[in-house]
Amino acid sequence: MNLRPRLQGVTPDGKRIDLPDLAEIEVIWDEGLPATILISPDYLEGSSLSIEVGSEENDQHNVEEYGVLVLRPGSCNVLDIEVETHAMEATEE
Repeated sequence: MNLRPRLQGVTPDGKRIDLPDLAEIEVIWDEGLPATILISPDYLEGSSLSIEVGSEENDQHNVEEYGVLVLRPGSCNVLDIEVETHAMEATEE
């Protein structure tokens, strides 16, 4: 299990708000595919932030592949970045 970082949000007027239980942010635009921002996801080891976006749809508009951008703190104020593409796994009913 990964330790969750201390998270704060900033309002339009500059006020800081603590977000102690935030683990995921879903971004839904009027156009384009939705994105999910995961904070220290369980499937990654160590401190990380993952941004996942659907990258390919089939004829029924179901996402078949998604892109993953993973950010991890590195040494000496460096940020490690990984970019991957994954196929959606079929779920059994």
